Amino acid sequence: MRKVVIVGCGNPLRGDDGVGPRFVRYLWERGLPPNVKLVDGGTSGIDVIFHMENADEVIIVDACSTDQEPGTIFCVPSEEVEELPTIEEANLHSIKWYHAIALAKYLLNGKYPRKVSVYLIEGKNFEIGEDLSLEVKKAMEELADYVMKMHDIQGNHAVEVELTEEGYIVIPSHIANKYFSDCMSVLVVPKGMQFTIIPLPTNVQGGLLLKRINKEGCKAVLVWELLPAGISPGKKKAVWDEEEKGLVVSLM
Repeated sequence: MRKVVIVGCGNPLRGDDGVGPRFVRYLWERGLPPNVKLVDGGTSGIDVIFHMENADEVIIVDACSTDQEPGTIFCVPSEEVEELPTIEEANLHSIKWYHAIALAKYLLNGKYPRKVSVYLIEGKNFEIGEDLSLEVKKAMEELADYVMKMHDIQGNHAVEVELTEEGYIVIPSHIANKYFSDCMSVLVVPKGMQFTIIPLPTNVQGGLLLKRINKEGCKAVLVWELLPAGISPGKKKAVWDEEEKGLVVSLM
């Protein structure tokens, strides 16, 4: 199966500079197939190198500032933007994604992706604490549609779970029967504003109790002690992650 890695780069605390990570988040909520890996590349490029390893195709999204109209989308050949870091930039904290592309060719040898695509969105606001401008938000959504179409990526793999007021995550029966049918306990791994719920084999002790709550087969796990402050109950998006072998639940 073709392995695709989509990397969103930028600082989400600096307005439109965060469009890359927001783009990844936006795609995640649309539910992508298991052969597509989403990566929040942040502002450090060094991790990008290792995410590129063994991928068939890599797509990188970032903001730019070129005095064009805010929201303008550029599709840039990776060969035109890749560059090796200078001696002054040759430390782990200074490596950017365009350095990562050039370095990966040397470091990954035969494991370098067959195709690397770069999309840049012209930003408007780069101040600390600003949200995405309307122009960039609209461009981000348009780019998501374009990328999924042009790179043959199917969506609609996300499901809905429910976070109750009592702090239970309720997994619908069709997901419970598919991924949690043979387990009575799960491992819940918090990561930022996500939980990954991993089924544990019945012969393994520990974990949190996963109990059936109705005749249809819906199951629930109590997570209130793990919830970050301020999380509202209600419907939440979730996607099964084949790599982690767990159900990733967004708490947003």
